[in-house]
Formats: sequence, structure tokens, C-alpha cells
Amino acid sequence: MSYGQKLFLKVILAGEAEVGKTSLRRSYLGDGFVKNHLQTIGADFASLPKTIKDYNVLFQIWDVAGQDIFENVRMIYYKGTLGALMVFDATKIATFRALDNWIKELEKGTGRGIVPFFILGNKMDLVTPAKKAKLRTQVTKYVEDLNKKYSDKGFKIEYIETSAKSGDNVHDAFEKLGNKIIDYIQHRKKMRDNR
Repeated sequence: MSYGQKLFLKVILAGEAEVGKTSLRRSYLGDGFVKNHLQTIGADFASLPKTIKDYNVLFQIWDVAGQDIFENVRMIYYKGTLGALMVFDATKIATFRALDNWIKELEKGTGRGIVPFFILGNKMDLVTPAKKAKLRTQVTKYVEDLNKKYSDKGFKIEYIETSAKSGDNVHDAFEKLGNKIIDYIQHRKKMRDNR
């Protein structure tokens, strides 16, 4: 990988239905917030050229449907994924508890095992400060456990609190993931070269 080289970074937005994946993608692309729920059927795709760490990057952002009926179809979209944003709705704790299944699906579906991913707690604009503090403690512990589990993979998982409506931390989440993916690619190349 050399500077100036064009990199295609396929990124998946995964999580239960109605956690705000489509709204996060729209916010990052500058398309604005839509108040009514936009149901994704199968998957939705968008791309965005960026410069990350002096590399010309084309983000390929895949927003996969969260409904159970699309589980078999989703596996097709995970192929070639280099990173993921695992999203839960901060107002619905059940969507947080479902993340284990989404992470397993990512690991199985990529064709290369687990890849860099972050946990996003979305809809933070709807959560009280007290609930946010309690949730942050719970999610931080979960992320610590995930980092122990995947400690030998060459990347560190982070937790980011977002609001697709206000745009809080949305840009940072995608940019940080892009940086993490490039670090991961370089790490894997170094490991191969040292064999």
C-alpha cells in the first residue's frame, strides 16, 4: 500500500431495525435527517471519496436491514467488508443486548473473520444524563470484554455515542473507523511480511 493509492473501504452499518443506521449514513453524507422511519429492504449502498492518512479513500457504506427476515440476504453484503459500525438505539436496551448476534454475523459473513468495528450508541439526544451515565458504564464494560476477546486481531474496539438527528459524533465515528481500517491493513501487511 503506497501513499496516493486509491483504497476502497467497504464498511457495514449493522444492528437491529430502527436503531438509526440509515439516518447515520445520511447524516455522514450530508443528506440531512428524516423524521419518519425509512425501512431498509435488504441493504442500501452509498459511496463517498475521502482522504484518510494521506490515502485517497472511497468509502463504500452498506446499510444492512435489521429485520430477521433479511438475515440470509444480509450475509451476501458482508463479503469484502473491511470494517463495521455496530449500532444500537440508546433508548432501547434490547438493541444493545442484540449486538453479540450482530458481531457473530459480521465475523461469519466477511469471509476473513472479524474486522475492525466500533459500537455506536445512537439517539443520544433522546437520553437523559442519568440514563446516559448508566448506559455508558454498561457499554464500556462490554467493549472492554470485546477488546479482551479480540486482543490478538490488531485493532481496538471503541464506543462512540452518536445522534443522527443532531449529527453529534457521526463524522468522527466514520473517520475514526477509516483510520482504524487503514491501521489494520498495515498491521496485517507487516505480519505477512515478517513471516
